[in-house]
Amino acid sequence: MSKLQYVPPHQLGRQHVGKPMKLLLKNGKEIYGTIKEVRKNGVVFIPAAAASRHQTGANQFFGWFIFIPFGFFIPFLIF
Repeated sequence: MSKLQYVPPHQLGRQHVGKPMKLLLKNGKEIYGTIKEVRKNGVVFIPAAAASRHQTGANQFFGWFIFIPFGFFIPFLIF
């Protein structure tokens, strides 16, 4: 079960501030994020940032970066 919950706009209150939410837009799309503030005319919503390609690539590179020093010294140990 997801930690995100859906609450209709007319039921949003102060108890939802700072909690992860799923917000349905009028065009039918869903966005995920955190409610920062509830006002009379709407909410201040901070969307959750999806992992960018750069971050994913950096994580993959870091895994290889750990093995590069070991790969460098293995041929010297064998011969």
